[in-house]
Amino acid sequence: MRSKRAILGVALWAAGVSLVAVPAHSAGQKDKKKPNDPELCTVCGGDAEQLKAGGIVAHIGFPFGKKGSDTAKVDTHLATLDIKWLETPHFRIGFALGPYKVKLEEKKKFLAELTKLKEAFPKIQPDSGLIDPWLRTHMYAQRCEEIYARFLELADASGAQFSDGSGTWVAGGSYQGEGPFLGMKEKYEVLIVPNEAAHVDFLLDQAGLRIRNTQRWHFVDRGAITVSMHAQQGNLRSDAGLHGHVAFNLAHNLFDGLNHYSYDTPIWIHEGLAHFMEREVDPKNNSFDGGEGAVADMTKKSNWKAEVIKLFTANEAPRMAELMALKNFGEMKLPQHFTTWSMVDFLVQTKPKEFAAFLWALKRNYDAQGIPTGLNLPDWHRTKFKEVLGWSYAEFDTAWREWAEKAYKPGPPKGGEAMPQLPGGLPPPGGGGGGA
Repeated sequence: MRSKRAILGVALWAAGVSLVAVPAHSAGQKDKKKPNDPELCTVCGGDAEQLKAGGIVAHIGFPFGKKGSDTAKVDTHLATLDIKWLETPHFRIGFALGPYKVKLEEKKKFLAELTKLKEAFPKIQPDSGLIDPWLRTHMYAQRCEEIYARFLELADASGAQFSDGSGTWVAGGSYQGEGPFLGMKEKYEVLIVPNEAAHVDFLLDQAGLRIRNTQRWHFVDRGAITVSMHAQQGNLRSDAGLHGHVAFNLAHNLFDGLNHYSYDTPIWIHEGLAHFMEREVDPKNNSFDGGEGAVADMTKKSNWKAEVIKLFTANEAPRMAELMALKNFGEMKLPQHFTTWSMVDFLVQTKPKEFAAFLWALKRNYDAQGIPTGLNLPDWHRTKFKEVLGWSYAEFDTAWREWAEKAYKPGPPKGGEAMPQLPGGLPPPGGGGGGA
């Protein structure tokens, strides 16, 4: 089992969640509150009833990062940051960015999201033009749960049963993961910090890594999958860029976690699914994975349909057999990014049930004892591809191209030219990962 996948990378919540109450403070303690004390939250004030109504499990005080680490230890280590913490039914989130001024073109989106959030938190003013850090944190809690819900739809996993985390399961094909969170023991973790220095400091302390850009990491001893990112990358200071980047990376982590992260699955479907979910948020901002130490290709172009048609016209569209030969993200170039997105788009649009079944099949490669294994995965992929989707690789290539040529209306490409990017799944500096 690998500890990481290298990258260069509503009612939302069920009733009855356990709630971690915020401890009461005496009058003499009020002046000693830390900046991220839940009682100071401008959204809920740490009120237990509001937290319950909003589906918040805890406002602070939960495990985060490596074994033995928690929010208090992260706060101590990153003492210069003011990290707002929230735990939802499926996520543990640390958010340390400052206030955000809503742009004119973003007002409609923010109004809808804040109106929804106001149902649980009446202090919220949906038409506010300035979003303070507490409100931004609550927004990202809502957004993460929406991304989770969308993943459940794509994987047809809403009714799936997973392990209770006790470590017991029945062999012979009835493996249900190692825990209740899509098969993981722990909830999915997200840390968003303002600068590269804090991001590297966190990764070095928690995982022994000196990675400058967004990093996804599997803390094997806890059974937790984490993503850490900072706002000095590309277009992550913009809300659209950050929202999409979170979706991109959570798509990777949720698929890794499905039925437990026991082995790595093929590059093409991972990146294609991540592109698909990010572009549902905003096609103008795109993230790109690259291998460790590799420079990833990226582009500002947002009209990927036109780019796929251009690949067909030039007879340069990668084929499934070629994509299955990819050994790491660093081998992906722009044609592979456009193609993997389009292939997932094709499957979701034309065979949603089969696509969901295929996702599950890739995570159910068991040995004779019913234990998940990554052995002979290329053969397993080919067999399940035919069995579940109904095509050989060559037949799929033909069906995908015929569909795409009809579904994608050719048009003049927009945006900038392809440009290099450091590993980390980052949108480009200045203009975002999408184009005009």
